[in-house]
Amino acid sequence: MSRKKKKRYDQDLFERVEKITKAYASQNPQDAEKQMLFARELIRQIVFDSNVRTSASQPYSRYNKETILSWLQNPQRNETNLRRASVFMYLTSMHYQRLIAYYAGIPLWQYVISPFQFIPENIKDSFEKQFYKTAHLLELMTMPETMRMILIVVLREGIFYGARWKDKNSYFVQRIPPEYCRVTSISDGTFLYSVDMSKIPEEKLKFYPPEFEDMYLQYLETGDDYQEVPSEISVCVKADPSTMEYSLPPFAAILPKLFKIAEAEDLAERDRENNNYKMIGAQSPVDSEGRPLLEFDEFLKYYSHLANAVGDRVGLAVTPFKLHSFNFDKSGNLHETKEILEATSNYWMAAGTSGLLHGITNATAGVTKLAIKNDESYVTGVVKQVERLVNRYLKAEMGGTTSFKINLLPTTIFNIEEWIDRYKSAASFGIGKSYYMAAVGISQYDILGLGLIEKTILNLEETLTPLKSSYTTSSESGAGRPESDEEDLSGEGESTRANDANGNR
Repeated sequence: MSRKKKKRYDQDLFERVEKITKAYASQNPQDAEKQMLFARELIRQIVFDSNVRTSASQPYSRYNKETILSWLQNPQRNETNLRRASVFMYLTSMHYQRLIAYYAGIPLWQYVISPFQFIPENIKDSFEKQFYKTAHLLELMTMPETMRMILIVVLREGIFYGARWKDKNSYFVQRIPPEYCRVTSISDGTFLYSVDMSKIPEEKLKFYPPEFEDMYLQYLETGDDYQEVPSEISVCVKADPSTMEYSLPPFAAILPKLFKIAEAEDLAERDRENNNYKMIGAQSPVDSEGRPLLEFDEFLKYYSHLANAVGDRVGLAVTPFKLHSFNFDKSGNLHETKEILEATSNYWMAAGTSGLLHGITNATAGVTKLAIKNDESYVTGVVKQVERLVNRYLKAEMGGTTSFKINLLPTTIFNIEEWIDRYKSAASFGIGKSYYMAAVGISQYDILGLGLIEKTILNLEETLTPLKSSYTTSSESGAGRPESDEEDLSGEGESTRANDANGNR
């Protein structure tokens, strides 16, 4: 069925259901609204079910260490294989999933809106209107949720291909399968990509943004499979922006380390099973010449009686000679645990992140804080890519003589308190108040409305008393040198602070 016929079929189906519903509603006016909602949900469910039945599934195989190591010998040629292996490990390994979720959860995606190429002489009556229009668009983007999802894919697969859907009150980024896509150009410092339209069936176009219909027609007219996604809806973010030709999962090199952890765990499990296994050796009585003193039938009767009395994990053997046991256990459970910890620690070390954040011990908290700063810098490149990407949309959609841009703050889940203090100090001198409010979680779009509600509706200025702080009260403590930061403490210093050894001095 062609796309045009499919649209007509869906419309006829909806009209028939709606006609029947209205006829029923005329006889049962109290259920009119309920039946109309039912009709619309029925149509939506039909489309949804059709989508589920016809959607292509991505096959994933079980991988082994040797195969992945062979792919790493020529990563550019095995880009697709490494990407699928990375996705497989993400689905099956909690260690790998936590690694990617850790890095993806570092940025807070807080931003401040400021004029782009600001010229005071160009300020017009539309300046404020344009600002709130920009702020509303950014609110629809739901930056923290959308960008975290994109960052997970980038870290897992090396690149994210997507297309934007939007209307007045909603915004959504649809992921495009990487097997269909390739990077083809750069616009305004951001990547653009093309899609192989021959891989998208015509009846599936309804599940893609409307611009894909024009791309499909262009493909039919020119015969060129790859059609570039319009920059207005194109979303492309790479883990490594230094190359356009290929994109590899950034943690592909440590995938073999995951097998080391699994092997250590399997070995420990086998050792535990062997330690729980026992064996009983029985010696058949013989005379001085070595001849058995029991008849075989009598001997078998005793053996069977003993075999029925022992459990499943107890072995039984009978010989005419003595048996000796040999124990190959190196050091019991301590050795097993050490091997698992060593394999896990090596994995996090190869990943370039602090193992203490994932259950591995470390020397001091100060060393860990320094390691975290390195982790924060790792995702900075992707954050800056997203900033340029969003600013490209704003310039294209807002236009006019006055346009705005966003500045993504360097705040993360680890340094947010530090940056709040910095912005608070600057705001106390009248500098960057918007940065302080953004850091504490108040967007610029909400500032005016929130202030109006608190002042005029809730009347908080009169009903609430300001909390006591260092800004409203003098110091009550007295003398003493300010405490050092934790990252400046040695191991002995941390122990002293934890035990309050200087409390009576």
